[in-house]
Amino acid sequence: MTHKKQALFLLVTTGSKSHREQFQLKKSSPDSLRTGLFAIFVLSGFAGLIYQSIWSHYLGLFLGHAAYAQALVLAIFMGGMAIGAAWIARAGQRWRNLIRGYAIIEAVIGVLGLLFHTIFTSIAAFSYDTLIPALGDPWTVNLARWLIAAALILPQTILLGMTFPLMSGGLIRRFSGSDGYTLGGLYFTNSIGAAVGALVAVFVLLPSIGLPGAMTVAAVMNFVVAGLAWWLAREPEPEAPIHKTSGNGDAQKLTKNPLLRVVLFSTALSGAASFAYEIIWIRMLSMAVGSTMHAFELMLASFIAGIAFGGLWVRKRADSTESPLRLAGWMQIFMGVAALASLAVYANTFAWVGWLMQALAKTDAGYSVFNLGTATIAIAIMLPAAFFAGTTLPLFTVALLRSGQGERAIGRVYAWNTLGSIAGVFAAIHLLIPILGLKLSLCIAALVDLSVGLVLLRLDADDKKAMLRFSIGVALAAMSLLIAVRIPFDPMTVASGVFRHGRVALSADDQVVYYRDGKTASVASVVSVDGSIQIATNGKTDAAIQMRDDMPATPDEPTMVLAAALPMAIHAAPERVGVIGFGSGLTTHSFLANPRIKQVDTIEIESAMVQGAKAFGPRVERAYTDERSNIIIDDAKSYFSGQRGKYDIIISEPSNPWISGVGALFSKEFYKFVPRHLNENGLFVQWVQLYEIDDALLGSILKGLTPAFEDYGAWLSNKSDLLIVATPKGVLPKLNLEYLLSNEKSRFDLQRIGITSQHQLDFRKIADARILRALSKIHPAQKANSDFLPILGLEAPRTRFKGTASDTALTLPIINRPLLEALDVATALPSQVAPPSIQHFTADDLTERARRLAKEIRDGNGAYSPLVASVQAAGRNCRQVLWSISQRRQIASSLVDLADSTIKYLPPAMLDGVWIRPAWLQCPNLHEDFARVISMLEAHAMRDYSKMEVLGRDWISKPPAESFMQRYFDGYAWSGILLAKVKQKKWSELSDIVDSMDASTSLHPEYVYTRRLARALIGESVQ
Repeated sequence: MTHKKQALFLLVTTGSKSHREQFQLKKSSPDSLRTGLFAIFVLSGFAGLIYQSIWSHYLGLFLGHAAYAQALVLAIFMGGMAIGAAWIARAGQRWRNLIRGYAIIEAVIGVLGLLFHTIFTSIAAFSYDTLIPALGDPWTVNLARWLIAAALILPQTILLGMTFPLMSGGLIRRFSGSDGYTLGGLYFTNSIGAAVGALVAVFVLLPSIGLPGAMTVAAVMNFVVAGLAWWLAREPEPEAPIHKTSGNGDAQKLTKNPLLRVVLFSTALSGAASFAYEIIWIRMLSMAVGSTMHAFELMLASFIAGIAFGGLWVRKRADSTESPLRLAGWMQIFMGVAALASLAVYANTFAWVGWLMQALAKTDAGYSVFNLGTATIAIAIMLPAAFFAGTTLPLFTVALLRSGQGERAIGRVYAWNTLGSIAGVFAAIHLLIPILGLKLSLCIAALVDLSVGLVLLRLDADDKKAMLRFSIGVALAAMSLLIAVRIPFDPMTVASGVFRHGRVALSADDQVVYYRDGKTASVASVVSVDGSIQIATNGKTDAAIQMRDDMPATPDEPTMVLAAALPMAIHAAPERVGVIGFGSGLTTHSFLANPRIKQVDTIEIESAMVQGAKAFGPRVERAYTDERSNIIIDDAKSYFSGQRGKYDIIISEPSNPWISGVGALFSKEFYKFVPRHLNENGLFVQWVQLYEIDDALLGSILKGLTPAFEDYGAWLSNKSDLLIVATPKGVLPKLNLEYLLSNEKSRFDLQRIGITSQHQLDFRKIADARILRALSKIHPAQKANSDFLPILGLEAPRTRFKGTASDTALTLPIINRPLLEALDVATALPSQVAPPSIQHFTADDLTERARRLAKEIRDGNGAYSPLVASVQAAGRNCRQVLWSISQRRQIASSLVDLADSTIKYLPPAMLDGVWIRPAWLQCPNLHEDFARVISMLEAHAMRDYSKMEVLGRDWISKPPAESFMQRYFDGYAWSGILLAKVKQKKWSELSDIVDSMDASTSLHPEYVYTRRLARALIGESVQ
């Protein structure tokens, strides 16, 4: 800086002449300057890991799977930094003030961070709408996607790669003689900031401000860092020291300098092994603690924290050690040993997680403790090896600096280390894990570290003492490898899904018939003793099928069969179908039973899933053998964009929303994307698991789905799986199962799940467009799940741990079945139609019970049912019984129990003699309050809505004398009024009714679902 510029700078940054003079005379304390620069490097690391974390989410949206995105982000992140470090290693030697250069780079990174969201959305839209459809060819499309993804973050990563060499070079110029202390300190501060940044990104920023907001926070942090660094570096740096070899061209070439070759190749191999560890550990831990967004960030933070503390430990030892390479050799050996030892720790992980799942209360506080337990387990596995990894880069750099390589060595070591990291990431994902599996892949990575360490010790072995050290290293490495390969890696344990239910291993009677560690997930197929087979991804069961003909279908089978049957029964002439997610293959198999279907494209991201599902054999054979079946290993959005043809039916059947990356298939952006790939009158089917989420999260899905389509219907396939069929335009056609029942193959598939009549399927309908929109508004403050505000990925892991469910939707066919009838959505099963023989649907079982109770009371035979016997006895002896208050209370309880068990599930014809003209009631002078009750229940049984309202209002305005009568029957009174208003579509009057229900203290707790849905329905219908 010239004197003129310096004076101008001081003029604008000080308030008076005396202050300026004092400022010019004052010199910064060296210790405070170094401490200040260390402190801002914490902030730099914090911002850098926010970028890495958020970029993985952005690119996951573009590439289609979180595992691919994380691998690519790691590779580009490290590759860009390698380029930046390599360039600045040479160019930075000519810069007069490296710290101010660093400040400029941080500011530019901040500018790019602010612009990233806008650039990403524009390029993604152009790619899906224009570029990918124009390319067409799958290989070209994939290449374009990866190149675009790389280009999106490469500029920032190149700049990030310059930051460490600039900061470390600037500090070494200013504080020469303590290179190891400086490098270790910077490594510690940057890494500890990064560890905190990873946690803050997913636990604080994403839930509150989403991906764009998190990018803005990181960018602002860059500007803060830039401003502080510029101010702290106001004093010029000393000239870079001239080393005896720094100007020697031959000494700077790998081919001419053996030491340089050893150091750079060693640091590259060390980086490769370290990042292979990270990938492998994350995959291993996912099977123990779950593949959630929270778990991933906790693992990442644990790994980075280990590196940080390694840097902290080595900063005082790097300068004092006699031989940095010898110490680096021991660190490499200890790193390999620690990595192998992590297998022994991992073997106990499932027991620890099982204990946590069984010991912790299923509450928010319990989930917080579970996350702490997850972090502790990740630390126990990752931190020791990561600690030693954190020592190596400073040691390698110090070794070159001592040899006279100059400050260029800093960038070169950093660049080679990051290039090695890229190789480690890709080798782990695309070679080691798919070919060797997780355990052997870890052993291979450890062998690389051990080999590097032994080579470094051997190069230093120039006397007997040194040879003894080398021999000890060989013995330690050999012993560790021998022990590690004998540590069990039992598929019965890793496929157990302990993070869901606390069971440490599969049943001893189960048999794992297929297990493979794929590129994105580990897949296992397990045969149970009852003859069923289940296929699991990272321990989470995705599908189960009963293979024995003499055993009933599993609860999963109705979902997979009806996912195909429903749209085929609604669409008039479906020909081309797209299925997102292979699962067991049963949905694809069911589609191909229909001869009208000409092509089924099934898109799956993990090839091991397709191979593992072959265990289901004849149950899914058409998916593999039918020439109309086309199985594609790709991302669905990319594949659909590359197709010039459109589909008559698209079905999305992803895994549970709590799994990292899956939430993108439930986002509002995805639902806007789907209609563009449907033909005229095309249908979209969405499978939603109503377990392990709650009403608010279901609302976040529906808030994204409902605006993208004009009409929809929803069916429960079993006790907890929802199938939504939507049409982008017009009214959803009526369900017509006649063709499928007339087709032998489709009829067989339906009969396997107990469906023999369309009435049975109509009975499972729980929602039309009005109800789905109302369900989305039960929690008004809940936002729609979005690619850029991943509510499901952030909140569903919590509901999975707590074991909650979307109760309002699940209770629709049970508690709110009368409301479904009033809305003309579904009716009771006709008397001539038997419930399915396989009762996966809760209301089927309750209908069977209701029919049995009704028959018993009509026949006058209550021998098999104490409830019926009690009511019949009351009917025969009412004069005597009604004399006693305690007996009246018992009779009221029996009446309401019988009414709850019959009226909702039976049509009026089957309630004749029960509540309509009750034959069991033989009392001409019935007690007034009981007479009112019988009349009210008769009106409900007849579906006489006008009478229900009149009698309900009479009951509320003239309450019975005994409070227990109110407690038992106020619900029927209020619901009669409510149902009448719904049937009459008098929504404004209904609002007052719901308010009055809210104020009632005598209602059964189950009516909370009725009130909740009615209130949301009012808002929807008034609009």
